[in-house]
Amino acid sequence: MSKLRGKHPINQCALYKCRSKKRLWHLLEAEDAMFIHAVESIRKYHSFNIEKKGSDEKRKITAPDSELKYLQSRILKLLQRIERPSWLVSGEKGKCYIDNGRAHISSNYMLTIDIKKFYDNCTREPVYRFFIDSIMTAPDIAKILTDIVTYQNGIPTGCPTSQMMAYYAYQKMFDEIAQRSSSYGCIFSLYVDDMTFSNEVRFDYRKLSNEIDIILRKYGHKPKYRKVRYYSKSDYKPVTGTIVTPWHTLIVPNNLQEKVYRNFQKIKKIDSNTIITKKTRKEIASLKGQIQATKNICPELFPEIDRLVKNIALLTKQ
Repeated sequence: MSKLRGKHPINQCALYKCRSKKRLWHLLEAEDAMFIHAVESIRKYHSFNIEKKGSDEKRKITAPDSELKYLQSRILKLLQRIERPSWLVSGEKGKCYIDNGRAHISSNYMLTIDIKKFYDNCTREPVYRFFIDSIMTAPDIAKILTDIVTYQNGIPTGCPTSQMMAYYAYQKMFDEIAQRSSSYGCIFSLYVDDMTFSNEVRFDYRKLSNEIDIILRKYGHKPKYRKVRYYSKSDYKPVTGTIVTPWHTLIVPNNLQEKVYRNFQKIKKIDSNTIITKKTRKEIASLKGQIQATKNICPELFPEIDRLVKNIALLTKQ
């Protein structure tokens, strides 16, 4: 377990052994009426699609209404204070997908495994068991907490608690995987459903992959077989929106660079005489986010495009 400042053992979590609704309302900083209303309106969600990092695919997001989101944010804040393994990247305050790549920057050989339809197969029962067995709340309190963070018998993707609950619901599974990785001398990291195993020296990746498959299936999951990949010393190694080079540096994936170039072409002719539409503003905002994503990995990329886009963005505010 990591011993980060401000973290504490799970038995020091404020939710630990919570036995009364009154105590729960206090911990979630909710008035009685607001709490009851939010729980009763637990089905108020809306859906939309976003781009997946490092891919042209879309990811469906199911997000809660404001009252429910408030309660989820309070639960997340309490759970974030618990000590967790250093190999967990997703859901960790101060960490992002780039840290997943950095964790493996010194390695020469790498195995990557994605879990197939992970959120779709994250069911309600393991979430409830987490609150009962690990947080040790009373059953009625565990049910309320589970109601707040799940939707349609699963973990919705657009909640503040989504990544953290997906980890805790299957914590035993991921602990087993981490132990198996360690037995091969590998570095292990987890970003939601992306698992990365790496080593400075060769390892039996086929055997490790088969053993991970067995562990996943034991808990109702399985690998996305077409995305199981092994990389050798001379390969460029994709890790969750980053690329680890054979020279142990981190670079921006080509498809993200191409998106920046392509999307810049759409807006580069905008000037003070251009009529700015809602679609144009959205394209500019999206491009600014893509440029920032590249700069987070390689700060020296796209200095001129960055300057021009900032100037164009200023024009849209006039």
